Amino acid sequence: MKLRTLSFFSPIVLVALFGATALFGQSSASSMPAAPGQPSPSRVDIFTGYSYLAPHATVKTNLPNGTTYVDRLSSINYGAIGSVAYYFNRYMGGQIEYENSPDGRNDGISTIEAGLIGRYPMSGMTPFVHGLVGAARIGGPNSAFAKHPYTWGPALTVGGGLDYALPWFNHHLSLRLFQADFEYMHADFGPQQYTGGRVNSNTARLSTGLVWHLGSIVPP
Repeated sequence: MKLRTLSFFSPIVLVALFGATALFGQSSASSMPAAPGQPSPSRVDIFTGYSYLAPHATVKTNLPNGTTYVDRLSSINYGAIGSVAYYFNRYMGGQIEYENSPDGRNDGISTIEAGLIGRYPMSGMTPFVHGLVGAARIGGPNSAFAKHPYTWGPALTVGGGLDYALPWFNHHLSLRLFQADFEYMHADFGPQQYTGGRVNSNTARLSTGLVWHLGSIVPP
């Protein structure tokens, strides 16, 4: 990654890690009951929604005439995202997430990742942060000069968001007002002409949707 990208996102990473550490430190308070009139925090959260990807990456492909063709990954306006989070206590849990954005102008990207998630339940709202690692499937960029078939590579994600509790279904439903993530993805298409090259994508991702809450963290 470029130095300026690292310098821009380092504060985000530090805040996310600090928040997760602070929440983990409060795990001893996980047996505290919910505020009067408020439901207990959920044990499992299932999120489904819409996602927008804005990758920042280029691919350099060697052509038979000895020149190099450079093309850029495009933003992808329509994608779907889903995740399942299982909470060990009121604040900390594990998460699995899948996102698929197949219909870019000249590309398509999907990711599957797992990691830790931390939340801070409040009256009516729940902010959260998460850090995930996994794999990305990247296809493109494709043009009349070069095409790049789907290839798997590593992916890293750090970010967070805010859930707003809805009154329906006995408080088992929330609106994810936003989820904002930074993703780093890499793919190696090989040394071939027309189809080769590498991509290192610094990607911004925005998501929104619905969260279903299952079970509850009940004090012993």
